[in-house]
Amino acid sequence: MRKSTLSFFIILTTLFYTCSGTKDTSKSAILLYNANVIQVTDGSVLTDQSILIDNGIIQSIGTYASLKKLALEDKHIDIENKYVIPGMWDSHVHIDKLSDNFEHSESMLSLYTLNGVTSIREMGGDWKKIKKLKEASQKSHLLPTIFTAGPIFENKAFVDWVVENDNDIEFGEQRIGVSKAEEVPFLIDSVLKLGVDFIKVRTAASPEVFFEIAKQCQNHKVKFCGHVDAKVDLYDAVNAGISSLEHLDIFQLNGMDDTKMDSIVSLMKSLNTSYCPTLTYFKQHRIYDKKEISAFLYDSTYTSYPQRAYASESLLNKSKQAVGWAGQSQVPWKAMESNFLKFGKKIAENNVCILAGTDGANALVLPGFSLHDELDLLQKELNMSTLQILQSATINPATYFSLEDKLGKIEKGYIADLVILDKNPLDDIKNVKNIHSVVKSGKLISSFEIQAAFEGIKEYNKNDTTMPSVIQ
Repeated sequence: MRKSTLSFFIILTTLFYTCSGTKDTSKSAILLYNANVIQVTDGSVLTDQSILIDNGIIQSIGTYASLKKLALEDKHIDIENKYVIPGMWDSHVHIDKLSDNFEHSESMLSLYTLNGVTSIREMGGDWKKIKKLKEASQKSHLLPTIFTAGPIFENKAFVDWVVENDNDIEFGEQRIGVSKAEEVPFLIDSVLKLGVDFIKVRTAASPEVFFEIAKQCQNHKVKFCGHVDAKVDLYDAVNAGISSLEHLDIFQLNGMDDTKMDSIVSLMKSLNTSYCPTLTYFKQHRIYDKKEISAFLYDSTYTSYPQRAYASESLLNKSKQAVGWAGQSQVPWKAMESNFLKFGKKIAENNVCILAGTDGANALVLPGFSLHDELDLLQKELNMSTLQILQSATINPATYFSLEDKLGKIEKGYIADLVILDKNPLDDIKNVKNIHSVVKSGKLISSFEIQAAFEGIKEYNKNDTTMPSVIQ
């Protein structure tokens, strides 16, 4: 080899290794090490793992020795043998009710992420507020990812009744009132043009309207979910393609025999229909201790009920109003509860997809905190295993939205939404409350930042003054 050729080869080789080193070590990557990674698909735990995160994505999982050179040393974060689970979901929330002040609504929305809930299924309401909050969530790692139904489909006669009898003009403006089946195609088109992620049905004027909504959603290849009122047989609703049944208190279950119930559960299993029981809401609004609820609402010192500090004035007012209405209800909820729970247990026993949801930001159901309560109730009331419960808040909702190759697991190529826990939730589901830190879209929210954000929200709710921004 001639001298000039050798020199050129040496220069090329030097350049190659220099460039390779620059490429391999990312200035923006973070490396979590000494982690116990929980695999929610089978309940196994991978010990002593390192997780390389860059550009919001999990780039690699492996040993510290094999990954340590791929991130700058000051971006290496010792997890100290804590447990890492995928970011959790609350699959039934209403964020338009968070606060009457938009900036405070953003901060209240952050309560989900601060509690390890990195994604939410927003079940409809005031589209203007929801749209603004969804746009805000796309700009801040302190806010959860939002999938929303936008305005809710209702029986127009019901909407008109509420507007007239409750003098609730806003309700009429925020709902899609439907009287006849022939109105459905145009209304579905109109709502989908808003940019919603799915369709929510709450009341239907007739079976024909309900089934036309189902048909149009299938034509558009968009999910529809919601309530099934007495006009529509529950089996027929599932067979029509409803993607998820909402709430424990499905009135048709009252008095339903086991044969019919089993046929519905079997059909749900075969059609991959999900179930979102919202036990937290049921317990707070249907079966509740009036004395305890009153003590919660008026505990201004937060001594007996520390979570009361995170309820906005808007949520407290709505809660007081809702409790008043619940107290006037003539429905025998306690007598009906056993059949509702029987259905839920059958769902769990047959491994039908359950979505953990709370009816969050509704009266008495605090954002983020309520999901921890829901997971506890899934074990107490439906006898679900800790693994089933974890799945209901991670991989199940991701699969529901056909995002199981991007969210809901801790694997290479997945969006880096993670929750770092002090203790193993497979040992006790209550351990999901022991949050050390959160990773949202690849950005770490430390325990210090979590606590500071909590304090800011608490201080605002206590003093009702200008909200210190916790949104970055």
